[in-house]
Amino acid sequence: MTRTLSDNGAWKGHLAMLFANMVWGIMAPISKTILLTGLVSPVALSAIRIAGGALVFFIMDMILPSSIVKKEKIMRGDYMKLFLASILMIACNQGLYIMGVGLTSPIDATVMCTITPIFTMILAAILIGMPITWMKAAGVAVGLGGALMLVLSDSDSSHGSTNPVLGDILCLAAQFCAALYYVIFKDIISRYSPWTMMKWMFWFSAVTYVPCCLPWLMEVDYTSLPPFVWWSMAYIIIFASFIAYLLIPYSQRLLKPTVVSMYTYFQPVFSALLATAIGIAAFGLTKITATALIFIGVAFVTRSTTDKPQPAKQ
Repeated sequence: MTRTLSDNGAWKGHLAMLFANMVWGIMAPISKTILLTGLVSPVALSAIRIAGGALVFFIMDMILPSSIVKKEKIMRGDYMKLFLASILMIACNQGLYIMGVGLTSPIDATVMCTITPIFTMILAAILIGMPITWMKAAGVAVGLGGALMLVLSDSDSSHGSTNPVLGDILCLAAQFCAALYYVIFKDIISRYSPWTMMKWMFWFSAVTYVPCCLPWLMEVDYTSLPPFVWWSMAYIIIFASFIAYLLIPYSQRLLKPTVVSMYTYFQPVFSALLATAIGIAAFGLTKITATALIFIGVAFVTRSTTDKPQPAKQ
């Protein structure tokens, strides 16, 4: 039986999405640092991320007891849905995003992430008949305004960009794939545990995406990679892929699709905080104002009371 959205335990979903987007906000400058060395290409890094995530899921699935990791039987008709979900949320979203980061700046890539709620709101209205209320629309607009104010206040937003237009388009395409996943796979997410969902999705992506990237993977001289690159890739695999992506289906069981995607507005906040902490930016009045707008936008979407899905008209 499909679970219904409930306020009970919703705070856990909010906390999970906040942590996941903190991890992703930090990942953008980390990924750019790796790519700027010229030792690892964007295609290779995306393949390493997906293959590493699949390997971590495989190892943990083997060693963790069933009391911790639920062993679920997949319905025959759901394998294709899991495969398609893996293409959207793992292969396309991760692959396109890292390739985009390699061409544009981390700041621009973070801006593109804030577009996800707009895609989600439109797709949810078209595909599942979810109404676009004035409060939800206002929340998206206010949150997007805050995110843009935050990232555009950084004068170094163009640093390291080789083809920012193409990079921005790739990052935008990655967020469209994520929004489509949020909306059309909510039903299957309600049937299986987060562990089962992400395990199969990473495995499917590893066997379909990684083989296509072998030429780029073979170009990397792994013996010459400095320690900080290895540690950075470990962060991307363990935190930005394994842990963060495990929190997505968990949150979707507790929150509405547009609420889940609204948390992408927090990514530029954490990027700015990291930049401030290492002394490359100041968290002044402009950034404080932008952060406040993001919080207000999330609150508007969260408090929308007419967000129940309705059957789409045929």
